[in-house]
Amino acid sequence: MHTRRIATFLLGAWIAGCLLMAFIYVRTLESASITLNSPPAPVSEIVNKIGYDATAQLVRHSTAEVLRRITDSWELGQIILAFALGGCLFLATQRRIFPLVLCGLMLILVVFQHSAVSPELAYRGRDADFPPGNTNVGIITRLWALRQVYFGVEIVKLLAGGVLASYLFVFRTSRRSRKESLALKEAD
Repeated sequence: MHTRRIATFLLGAWIAGCLLMAFIYVRTLESASITLNSPPAPVSEIVNKIGYDATAQLVRHSTAEVLRRITDSWELGQIILAFALGGCLFLATQRRIFPLVLCGLMLILVVFQHSAVSPELAYRGRDADFPPGNTNVGIITRLWALRQVYFGVEIVKLLAGGVLASYLFVFRTSRRSRKESLALKEAD
């Protein structure tokens, strides 16, 4: 009984973490533009000394590096969450196959992101951070294609997590309903 609750909590934390990472990704990219467009006085002096273009490249590169490191750490955390969730589901759902398959699918998607897409994104992203890469259409196109693959996999993972969450809630309520109906039959 408690393992199902722990599994539901872990799944909720995983989904919430994915949504939080999407929010952080968008806000971090916005912060680079905000800093460049309306810099505080000390930053404005640095921009005037170095030049806007050089400062913009440095700020965008720094922001991208931070996002790459955070994403790498989050992917490792997701792998740990997947194993913990799988163990809880194994114990909580009387070894039903459907929730374990969904958890396994989510784990496979995270491992794919971490081992295949993220390293390529980091490599191509570093190429595109500075000239001549940021002016090369081929590199930029490849980078956008990789981002679309990454976010497509992320959406599929979140959908699988939503289906798994629905299953856990329906399974819990349908089981409770059966117990209540059996208790009512025995009372009659």
